[in-house]
Amino acid sequence: MRSSDLWVRRFRSAAQERAFLRDYAQRMSGQRRLAIAIFTALWIVFSIRDFGRIDILDPAHLHHHEIIFARSAAAIGMSVAVVLWTPRALDERWAVGLLCLWTLSAWLATLRLLQIVDLPWHEHYSILTLTLFTIFMAFRLRVVTTAWLVGLCIASYLLMLFLQPPGEKFGMHLSSVIAHGTSLPLTYAIGLLVSIPLERSARREFMYRRTLRAAKARVEATSRAINEQNKRMQELVKEKERFFSSAYHDIQQPLAAINLFIRSARTRIRDGHAVDRDLDVIEETASEILDMFKEIQDYSELGSQVPRLVPVNTFDLLTEVFQQYRETAQSRGIDLRLARRRVEPPSIETDRSLFKRAVSNLVSNAIKNTSSGGVVLGWVQVDDRLRVDVWDTGIGIAPAYREAIFAEYYQINNPGRDRSKGLGLGLSIVQRVVRILPGHAMSFASVEGRGSRFSLYASTSASKPAGATIQHGERHSPDLDGTFMLLCDDEPMVLEGLRRLFSSAGALVQAAESLAGFEAILADDSRIPDLIVTDIRLRDGVSGKEVADRIRRHFAWAGVIPVAFITGELLSVQVLRDFPEPFVLLRKSSAPEDLLAEISRFVAAHRQMNPDLATDLSPAVSRA
Repeated sequence: MRSSDLWVRRFRSAAQERAFLRDYAQRMSGQRRLAIAIFTALWIVFSIRDFGRIDILDPAHLHHHEIIFARSAAAIGMSVAVVLWTPRALDERWAVGLLCLWTLSAWLATLRLLQIVDLPWHEHYSILTLTLFTIFMAFRLRVVTTAWLVGLCIASYLLMLFLQPPGEKFGMHLSSVIAHGTSLPLTYAIGLLVSIPLERSARREFMYRRTLRAAKARVEATSRAINEQNKRMQELVKEKERFFSSAYHDIQQPLAAINLFIRSARTRIRDGHAVDRDLDVIEETASEILDMFKEIQDYSELGSQVPRLVPVNTFDLLTEVFQQYRETAQSRGIDLRLARRRVEPPSIETDRSLFKRAVSNLVSNAIKNTSSGGVVLGWVQVDDRLRVDVWDTGIGIAPAYREAIFAEYYQINNPGRDRSKGLGLGLSIVQRVVRILPGHAMSFASVEGRGSRFSLYASTSASKPAGATIQHGERHSPDLDGTFMLLCDDEPMVLEGLRRLFSSAGALVQAAESLAGFEAILADDSRIPDLIVTDIRLRDGVSGKEVADRIRRHFAWAGVIPVAFITGELLSVQVLRDFPEPFVLLRKSSAPEDLLAEISRFVAAHRQMNPDLATDLSPAVSRA
């Protein structure tokens, strides 16, 4: 047996020790109360028996009053412990106090009776041993309490033997007194050794039950989380089913309209009539389809986008959004205004593309939900933050819908799935953007039937933005005159359409459907391209990244050539994370005008950052 097994260690944590004491008192309360009740009843029964025998005993050798007093005093002390055993005894300190009162009452009365009643040794010794057994086993005191309480009892017994002259009262010789004087201390030592494993076992059981409860709580919490997750997944499945059903309907409708108007245009051409109206409808309907897919792509790519906070010229950004939606608002009869103030708004610290996307979605949402009146795009500086506001005079939002409007695919007052109102992802995209951008926030206020105000908050920046992208109040005109670009797309019709689009803006374009097609172009020692434009996914397992990397390596001596990836895939941001800059990611779902504007802006920014390179890459310069 190890020395550490001969004692009981308290828990290191005071809180854990207090928890153990509460638990121990609660678990032992029933046993302790039953024990003191039973032994108190036995004491009273034997007291009544002694009172009945007093008259027949020899009065010359008995102290009647002392017997009655000892018995009665002990009975009162023991009964007080039983009566006071209330729910308060669930506290270990209170319970130990009552057990000490009961024990000392019984023990001291027993010792007094041994002094005044001439009983044989084996009779009073059995009483003392029974008392010790009760303390050690029935009361389940902790070791530390047992040590001092029973030690006090044994010390008082030994003191009585020492003060009592041998041979006078007990009728024993000195050797007998010494022998009996060592018996109870030995019982005391044995009892302590027994109580140690009992308390150690109780402490282990406490830790086991506590660990079990904690594990059970974790299991229950996990189970609840899984149930909630399952419930959420079921809701998501229902939402996805509803979305795909609605999206299928929304996409089928314009496709059917396109087919009908194409047939109408062919018929009118054959009959010699003008087809401008038919082409306008086809163009507008195709644009609506592209907008639907653009919403889906925006929402899908947000989760993988890592924001890059830089100082941004707020007025330029808001002007871009205003110019972007001015014609759309005019076509719907909505008055879109950009607030004019004497002082321009301060620059903000944000991710330009993400913040612009959020503002654009708010403006687009306001236009779609406003049937008459106008939409105002403005700002207010609040301490060290700038609040960008989008006001509208639209349908407003009832209190019952103010949480639901941020859910995916949810739309108010669109049971017929009017495709001009989009798919219902606009506000959910704004909410996700705000969550992605550190230090940003969003709020809104609305009055049903009178309109709404959505606000974005961003911290102002003391640093100066890198440069303005457009002049105040002027739209950025696509300018690709003289720009030489290499264009790659594995879809012939898309390739030809992009070639015509860029050529119409003044660019010189060499196109190929694959990397093999570019090998011949590169072999001719052609002019250094100003820009590489390629789709990400190509045929034959070759990606647009490989095409761009191959062309860059061929012209490595001339510096890093910028790349524009034009794709229709989702989550393309993740694919391009390890691709070296400069590059830009554009969508095939973008309107042709927006695509040209983005390409022109990207080329101009690259030339502005590399003025020497822009001079070297003039149309007359070639590798030779």
